[in-house]
Amino acid sequence: MKHQLIASGICTLALVVGCQSFEDYRKGREDYAVRHFEKARETDPLKGRIITLDEAVKFAIRGNLDLSVSKIEERVAKEAKTAELLGMLPTLTLSDSGTARDNKSASRSISKGEDGWVRQEFDTYSMSQEKEINYVNVDLALSTLDFGLAYFNSAQAQDREFIRIQRTKRAEQNLALEAVRAYFKVAAAQRAVRETKAMLDSCTNRYDLIEQLSKAGKISPFRAFDEMRKFTDMEKRLTNFTRTYDSAKSELRSLMGLYPNTDVAVDDGILDTVPEFSFPDIQFMEQIAVLSRPELFEIDMQKHINVNECRKTILMMFPNVRMFIDFTNSSNDYLYNKSWAEVGFRAAYDLLRLPQNVARYRSYSAQVDAEELRTYAQAIVVMAQVRMAHANVLAARERLGIDTRIDNTYRDNLRKAEGAQKVSGSLSNLELAHMRMATAETSIDRMVTLGNYYVSYFQLLNTLGVESLDDATLADAKAALRDGDARVHADLYKAAAKAKAKAEKEAAEKAEAEAEAKAKAEKEAVKAKEKAEKEAAKAKAKAEKEAAEKAAAEAKAKEKAEKEAAKAKAKAEKEAAKAKAKAEAKAREEAEAKVAAQAKAARVAERKSDRERRKAAKQFVGFWEPWFD
Repeated sequence: MKHQLIASGICTLALVVGCQSFEDYRKGREDYAVRHFEKARETDPLKGRIITLDEAVKFAIRGNLDLSVSKIEERVAKEAKTAELLGMLPTLTLSDSGTARDNKSASRSISKGEDGWVRQEFDTYSMSQEKEINYVNVDLALSTLDFGLAYFNSAQAQDREFIRIQRTKRAEQNLALEAVRAYFKVAAAQRAVRETKAMLDSCTNRYDLIEQLSKAGKISPFRAFDEMRKFTDMEKRLTNFTRTYDSAKSELRSLMGLYPNTDVAVDDGILDTVPEFSFPDIQFMEQIAVLSRPELFEIDMQKHINVNECRKTILMMFPNVRMFIDFTNSSNDYLYNKSWAEVGFRAAYDLLRLPQNVARYRSYSAQVDAEELRTYAQAIVVMAQVRMAHANVLAARERLGIDTRIDNTYRDNLRKAEGAQKVSGSLSNLELAHMRMATAETSIDRMVTLGNYYVSYFQLLNTLGVESLDDATLADAKAALRDGDARVHADLYKAAAKAKAKAEKEAAEKAEAEAEAKAKAEKEAVKAKEKAEKEAAKAKAKAEKEAAEKAAAEAKAKEKAEKEAAKAKAKAEKEAAKAKAKAEAKAREEAEAKVAAQAKAARVAERKSDRERRKAAKQFVGFWEPWFD
């Protein structure tokens, strides 16, 4: 317990010490400002040196800070890959836990019946653990799902390392191009400043000369003003190269990771010669660019990362099986065994994550298709860039030829003017100064164009993704293209053979199906004909049968009609006789009813007369009865 409290205190202290306020950041920035400024000023390997083009590129690649950061990020990606590889190791967990309670852990037994009522209580208590217990556990476990995910994560980390390498390579190529561009800016401006300074020094008295000619009346005031304006404009254009020179030197030094002052000198002797650049076929250069550009490698690697994401998603659709070996030691003296080991496994499957993983797989699969199309689109862009860079080189060469002819013409005219008879008069000296300054301008334009020609060539190399177009580079590119062509044609041959076999199989199946269909059609035609004949015979027999049945039915109907007529006649006669008998019976019944009615009426009349006689007798007796009393 004491050790655990100490460890918790150390962790809390580390968290508190790790917090920083804005004031801490401000002080740190002040320290960095002084330290970085002094370091930049002290580091100057170019002091007192005249560097060549190759040295400028090497200094830039070695000293550029952005490129150094990219190289550090390469190491970061490499360490990340190592970390992912180590993720495939099983987990080994060491744990030490302790508990302490303020009383004893004891229990007793109580006997209960089926109805839940207490039947018997025991007064004795038993203990199963001590008041203070310490557990030490060592657990070694391996998860199949975590192992598979770590494997694919390590493959993706390796691809990301390759991507970082390709990005660094492309950054180095772009840095070399920028260094070349800045170098030729410095070289052209350096020579332009030198020639301009010499020209301006040789024409220091031109304003006094123009003023003397104007006062002497040799030129008009308008001519004097125009000549003065020409010299002033030319002096402005020539002195602009000084500002260009300073900014170009600062740019070159910043590309080298040095303090951006103007203390740098380059070898401008490269501008004395016009190079003859030779190029292979434009289509071959397009193939070289598609083969060598780091951006295309990066897209291919990103596609492979998405492929591994698809594989990880498929892996996550399976159940996770965790296998473990566990060893535990306890300080509880009440245990029968204070140390024990366990071996087991646990399988788990999250069913509700399956739809999500299916949708995720479809998403990454679509992303793979997108990367496949993106690499083709980028290849088209690269080939277009090659053609534009090549056209730029040809245009720069043509422009250099034009500027060279103009410069040679100006130099020839100046040489003829200087080699003619001795210049006499101030007016001829003024015109000769004009020619010298115009010739200096054409020479500077030619140097700038020559620098652009060099830069356009290096731009083409940058577009191709190579350092040079020497024989070794071209031979390697041809060999790689031959190998790729062989593999592609082998795949195409296999695909064509497979397609041909499939087409032949489909043709055979189609022919077999057509033959079966034809045989089936013929068989069905025969069956249909036989069926038609059978149906015709059946219909004929049916018609004959129906005709016979109709005739029999007609005869039967006639006979039935005759029978029914006779029956109806007999029935009518019978009904007539029955009606006659019924009428006679009714007449008899009526006669009998009349006789019965007459007899009934006679009985009624007799009973009435009898009642009347009894009534009269009773009245008679009633009349005489008082007399007899």
